Amino acid sequence: MTDRRHTLDDLASALGLSANTVSRALRGKDGVGEATRQRVLDEAGRVGYATPRAGATAPHLDAVALCIPSVTHPFASEIAAAIETGVRAAGCALEVFATNEDPAQEEQIAEQILEARPGGVITIPVHADSTCWQRVGEAGIPVVTVSRELEGAGSDFIGVDSEHGSYVATRHLLGDGSDSILYLDEELAIGTIAARRRGFERALETAQARARVRMIPTRRYENAGSQWRAQEGYRACMDALAGGDSFDAVLCGDDFFALGAMRALIENGRRVPEDVRVVGYGDLPFAEWLTPSLTSVSLPVRLIGELAVANVLQRIGGSTTAPSHRLIRPELVVRSSSI
Repeated sequence: MTDRRHTLDDLASALGLSANTVSRALRGKDGVGEATRQRVLDEAGRVGYATPRAGATAPHLDAVALCIPSVTHPFASEIAAAIETGVRAAGCALEVFATNEDPAQEEQIAEQILEARPGGVITIPVHADSTCWQRVGEAGIPVVTVSRELEGAGSDFIGVDSEHGSYVATRHLLGDGSDSILYLDEELAIGTIAARRRGFERALETAQARARVRMIPTRRYENAGSQWRAQEGYRACMDALAGGDSFDAVLCGDDFFALGAMRALIENGRRVPEDVRVVGYGDLPFAEWLTPSLTSVSLPVRLIGELAVANVLQRIGGSTTAPSHRLIRPELVVRSSSI
């Protein structure tokens, strides 16, 4: 059986150093003492760690790598389509990787990208504290993050103003008379979900309204099929009804959850929107074809993809401006389910 290839984290662990220090030592960066640098190089040679990146030639400027959570993730698949169109229009090749929300797999993908040395990378990180993309950037490969911001990485970021989206949706429900809202969202520790929750709570701060919150266990670690499922929204809403929760509106963190919630309401004799108003998030293609049609927060996905491509191409072209940070506001599309 072939031995597993040693990674940068393996070197760091063996030497008792941080991955960042090992990365800088291998690439001849400042801030690492000569004795430490030599220890790193000696250990890399001993275990056979591939180090061509330390003196590598320039990245392949005609190639871009894209790293997304999953090809079945609605947001990721749409943004990938927009990015592919833009990258190919610029005459570049695009290589797509999927992390399946697994930090270890994300690390492996980053190592593959460091070996391949594309001109730039566009990524939706697994977590805000993922460190592998900082190492990619330090290797001279521009990194643009979308949707989820990396803490302290110093890379360009373009995302949705998720807090604003849920704030506007909540204010819409409150403004039209709802005073008890059931909030359904995914239970996963990522920035976009936290931002949606903040927007919901901020909208409630000055309103005389009650909130019922039910977080739905994530399905993102399941590689097969859609990661967000209508039956989860259905089950959560059914549980709320069975538990005696009183509410006249449902705000969902995803259109699939809203689809399931509407089914649960109808089965329990609750009319939408006469008895309970429903708002989704994402404005997926089926939203306008439901009966009643679904009010939803429409995300500027294609615009974000186009901006990400423009940004990474500028970096590949040599732009040295300070890292950019852009949040694009989504738009509430009001339909029959909430009026």
